[in-house]
Order: sequence, then structure tokens, then C-alpha cells
Amino acid sequence: MEVSRRYFSKIMLDNESAYFAHITAVIDSVDELASMEITRTTHSYHIRIAPSLPKYAQMILKEILKLNTIYGIHLELSKSIRLSSTVDFQIEMPEL
Repeated sequence: MEVSRRYFSKIMLDNESAYFAHITAVIDSVDELASMEITRTTHSYHIRIAPSLPKYAQMILKEILKLNTIYGIHLELSKSIRLSSTVDFQIEMPEL
């Protein structure tokens, strides 16, 4: 699976590394040819996943929702998942 990260510092927090390793493993278990782009903004992470075939989009979404439920993370999902076959979501970072 191809993963690209944008606007990350050279040193990542342990929690960030663990979460992105888990989400990469979950997506890779469903579709090993998918690609994922993670963009860090000042207040959130924007994640875009493009499956290799449209039939994998719903399975990827289901597994991502399961993972984030386990972590207790709220996702803001894109409304065009069925039309574009890409899974777009955003995770707001808590204020420190």
C-alpha cells in the first residue's frame, strides 16, 4: 500500500505513529493496492483513501469505522464516498 504524508514534522508523536500504523494495517488487510494520503493541518488530519477497485470502498469504510470506534475517535466523513469510490475523512485534533 502506498502512503503519502504531507505537512508532518520530522518527529511524530508516539500516538500519531501508533494510530497511523494501525489504520495502514487495517486498509492493507482489505486492499493491499490502495493508496492513502494523510495531510496534517493546524487543527486536524485529513485522510484520503483511494482503493484499487471501487468494490473495496465500502469494506475499507466499515473497517475504518470499527477501528475509530475502538479508539473513541469521531470522524467527519465525506458525503461523496459512493460517487467517487474514495474514502475521505477528517479527524479533529483536541486543543492542548
